[in-house]
Amino acid sequence: MDQSEEMFKLVREWRESGVSQSEFCKPHGITVAKFGYWSVKEKLAARLTAEKVGGFVQISGRQSVSSDSCRIIYPNGVEVSYEGRDLAMLSQLIKLY
Repeated sequence: MDQSEEMFKLVREWRESGVSQSEFCKPHGITVAKFGYWSVKEKLAARLTAEKVGGFVQISGRQSVSSDSCRIIYPNGVEVSYEGRDLAMLSQLIKLY
C-alpha cells in the first residue's frame, strides 16, 4: 500500500470516528498539519472519482442570508464567492472550469 492509499484510509477512518483531527492524530503519530493536507486530498480524490464514475457530484444546498450571493466550488477545490445579480457574469464564472 503506497502512502496516499494509507493516508486516505486513515482519513476515512477519522471521518467515521467522530473525534477531532488532533485526537485522531496523536495515537497514529501524525501531525495535524500533515493530516489536514491528506484530508483535503482525499476529499478531492473522492470528488474526482465520483465525477469519473457517474458524471455527477452530490451537492448540498444551504439557504443563504442574501439572495444575491452564491458560492461556486470547482472540481479542483477552488471556491469563488459571487455577490450580485448579473447572470452573464455568473454564467462566465461557472464556465471557467
